[in-house]
Amino acid sequence: MKKYVITFLEKFGQAFTACLLAMVQGDITVLTLKHAMVAGKTGALTGVAFILASLFKFNSKYFPIFLTGLLTAIADYITHPTHYGPAFMEAVVTGAVAMLIAYAYEHFYKRT
Repeated sequence: MKKYVITFLEKFGQAFTACLLAMVQGDITVLTLKHAMVAGKTGALTGVAFILASLFKFNSKYFPIFLTGLLTAIADYITHPTHYGPAFMEAVVTGAVAMLIAYAYEHFYKRT
């Protein structure tokens, strides 16, 4: 149970951060509580979806990173409309940023 809570919190944080940054296009001076609430929904949906997906074994160390980005993009697309470009653009950017955050987290923070 503890493993799932930790995994949820990790994926929530990665998706939340990516969503916040993509919504404001990197300009953190314009962040509002509404942005945080929308990013929280995206993070929670990503965390729950990742927990469900983690019930299966991953054979690659990079697949969970890819899955984090994919699930974040899907959650972002579901939770709110885009703020720029075509309907899917912000979701794709958010997923890509989440993937980079997940990679950095796995690369620099090693669990013992």
